[in-house]
Amino acid sequence: MNRQESVIKQSQLINLLAIDRRTAEELGRVDHLWLNTQTHKVIGLTCKAGFLGSSKQRIIWQQIESIGEHSILVNINAEEFANPEKPDEAYTLIGHEVWTDTGSKVGKLVDYLIVPETGAVINYLFTSSGWRGILNGLYILPIDKIQSIGSKRLIVEEATFQEPQFYSEGLNQKVGQFKDFFKTDLEETKRHLDSLAKGAQNIAEQAKDKAQELADRAKEQLSDGQQKSENPALPEAPEIIEIKAELIKDAEEKEKG
Repeated sequence: MNRQESVIKQSQLINLLAIDRRTAEELGRVDHLWLNTQTHKVIGLTCKAGFLGSSKQRIIWQQIESIGEHSILVNINAEEFANPEKPDEAYTLIGHEVWTDTGSKVGKLVDYLIVPETGAVINYLFTSSGWRGILNGLYILPIDKIQSIGSKRLIVEEATFQEPQFYSEGLNQKVGQFKDFFKTDLEETKRHLDSLAKGAQNIAEQAKDKAQELADRAKEQLSDGQQKSENPALPEAPEIIEIKAELIKDAEEKEKG
C-alpha cells in the first residue's frame, strides 16, 4: 500500500471515494471501518453508493492498494474478495462511552490512529465530559489501558486519566518537518541578537564619549568661575562716575567749612 503519512486517523478515511484500480469505476464512499476489538486492527470497511446509500460494497483491508487525499484505490479482481461479508467481531467503537474501572464516566471515544500498511490501531482518541476537571479537547487513550469493551462502552484504568495526554493534530508526524525550521529560526535569532549587542555596544561607546565631553565642559566652566572669584572685576562705568561725584562734593563742603 502507498501512503505518505505513517499514521492516519479513522476520520480521515470516512467519506473518501473508493475506486476500482482496474476499471477506474467508483465503488462508493467509505461509510465505516471494521475494527477487530480483540486485535485492535482494522480488517475492512464498508462503502455506500446509490440513492440514500442503498448499494453497499464491502472491502477487506488487504484489497486497498493506496490511500490518497481524496480517494482510496482498491483491487477487487480476486474472486474470493469480490464482496466479502463483514465479520461478527468487527465494530466501529466510534461513539462508545469511556468509563473508569471505578464506575465513573470520563467521556466518549471519537477517533483512532491507524498504520495504513497493516491496519493496526496504535491509539484511540477520546473527548472529555469534564470529569475531575479534564478540559475539553482530544486526548490519547492507550490500548494497553483498556480493560474491556462492550457494545456501548469501554472500561479503562482510572489512573490513565490522572494526567491525560493531549492529542495535537499531526504533531508526531510533523516533528521532523519542523526541525529545519527551528534550526534556521535559531540561527537567524542568534544573528539578530549579535547585531543588537553590537548596536548596544556602539551606543554605549557614544554615550561614554558624550559623557566625557560634558564632564570636560563642566570642568572648564568651574575653572573659569574660580578665576573670576579670585580676581573680581572693577565696578561698571556709571558706578565710578557716581563715586567720583560724591568725592568732589565732600571736598567742596570741607573748603566752605
